[in-house]
Amino acid sequence: MKRIFINQANDSNKFWIIEQFDEKYFVQWGKLGTDGRSNEKEFLTKEECFKEVEKLIKEKISKGYSETNDLKNISVKQISEYKPMDEEVFWEIISSFNWKKTGNDDAVLRPALKKLISMTIDDIKQFAEILSAKLYELDGLIYASNIGPDSYKGENKDFSTDYFLYVRCCVVANGKDFFNQVLTNPTNMPKEMDFEALLYLADEAYNKKMKTEGEFIETKLSLETFSNTEKWK
Repeated sequence: MKRIFINQANDSNKFWIIEQFDEKYFVQWGKLGTDGRSNEKEFLTKEECFKEVEKLIKEKISKGYSETNDLKNISVKQISEYKPMDEEVFWEIISSFNWKKTGNDDAVLRPALKKLISMTIDDIKQFAEILSAKLYELDGLIYASNIGPDSYKGENKDFSTDYFLYVRCCVVANGKDFFNQVLTNPTNMPKEMDFEALLYLADEAYNKKMKTEGEFIETKLSLETFSNTEKWK
């Protein structure tokens, strides 16, 4: 029996079809409106093939696919209107992080990286500017004093300025609501948690877009700890 699935959530516009023929299954996938690609796989028994088919179907459903009877009556997905980078779009990019891939920072950031690469160079640079502004807002004594065992304890005490920057990245990476909670209540700063990888997201998108290597986006505000002198008084 042929089973047909589609995914039109967010930026997706894909189909996936699977059909079993005794010990073999045939699968076809791609962008809606195209023939896509296809593949087949053969097993020793019908039962083994059936189990694999069921497993693949469950995986697709878990990724947002829904089953349909055919592809003929699927409405054409409207292309989203372009929106230049601003605070709203910035937080939309942040919210696209795939935290199911925690432990693999590249995989966590991949959806956001794809979105940034699809935008203009000016948008990517503006993303970097907004990120630096958010990190700058969190650069202060009250925030550095609330990050757990590695908190700031005074001028003559050990304190990692880099680690504090990475903790600030963790705040931003957890989204707009959490950022605002921490901003108004510094005791909510993450304890023994950081997300350094966020620092390099805009630069990676820029280099991939420009087909360059090792280029860095300069921002008006500094990311470095102690830059926000007013909040360190």
